[in-house]
Amino acid sequence: SYSTDASAVCCERDYYSMFTFSTDGWPTSSFRHFCQDRPIGTLCGVTDAICASSLCVEGACAESKQSIGESCILDNDCSNNKCGFDAFSSDASGVCCERDY
Repeated sequence: SYSTDASAVCCERDYYSMFTFSTDGWPTSSFRHFCQDRPIGTLCGVTDAICASSLCVEGACAESKQSIGESCILDNDCSNNKCGFDAFSSDASGVCCERDY
């Protein structure tokens, strides 16, 4: 699981290596290994490679990407790779956009 408090475990198959930073809450900045083929709902940060579905959406392994008009955090969350704010406001939410922004 992609979590700063997750314990290391023996992976059933392969793992994905990525560099994590202490400024993001990890104990130290270093490479970490994350088990792959994780089920729906497993924390994945923004890394599709961790999920069995190859879909990491809003920080968790998902069955599908978000459609136009649905909530998002990053472009990668959307089926069309376009996530933007729904209003010009500091408290606006992310939404999958229909067109380029």
